Amino acid sequence: MKKIFYLLPFLIFLFAEQISLLEQTKSLIPNLKFKDLDNKKLVLEEFYSKGPILINFWTLSCEPCKKEMKHLNRINQDYSTSGFQVVSINMDSPRTMKKVKQFVKSQNYSFKVLSDPRMELFRKLGGSVMPLVVIVNMDGTIEKRHVGYNPGDEVQLEKEIIEIIELNKLTLPDYEEPKKEKVDSNG
Repeated sequence: MKKIFYLLPFLIFLFAEQISLLEQTKSLIPNLKFKDLDNKKLVLEEFYSKGPILINFWTLSCEPCKKEMKHLNRINQDYSTSGFQVVSINMDSPRTMKKVKQFVKSQNYSFKVLSDPRMELFRKLGGSVMPLVVIVNMDGTIEKRHVGYNPGDEVQLEKEIIEIIELNKLTLPDYEEPKKEKVDSNG
């Protein structure tokens, strides 16, 4: 019994060390082929080789996905001059693709929408709940993952996007500060 008592702290230390090493090792995003909504074939590397990307996975039936995509559209517009872009991957079946195209067209998204009806990348990333957002570095490493969406999550997401833009030594867009009214000191 005493041997187990002395062995237990060592095993806990060893296990904690392994977890730490796993956290330090970033996994690479699989470079799969997709089709966009115009049936043009593309690979993910075409996107992240130009700058960091955010990939979001969604379906038409996922209401939180569609709410999040409104914010992702603004983020894409705000940071695209920095080389950052949003890439959206729809996972609806081929028979509902007409509705997907109509929805995307009606929303006038500024980002590229790809199709993955077999959910191949989603599954390879261990996805089980939508929306799933993955932030990918310019070297193809997965920097961050977010599962689900609640209003306000976009604030943290935008902070992480700014961090990854800076991490990749890209220039953040210049924004003009709102002008404050001058206060007259004479009353």
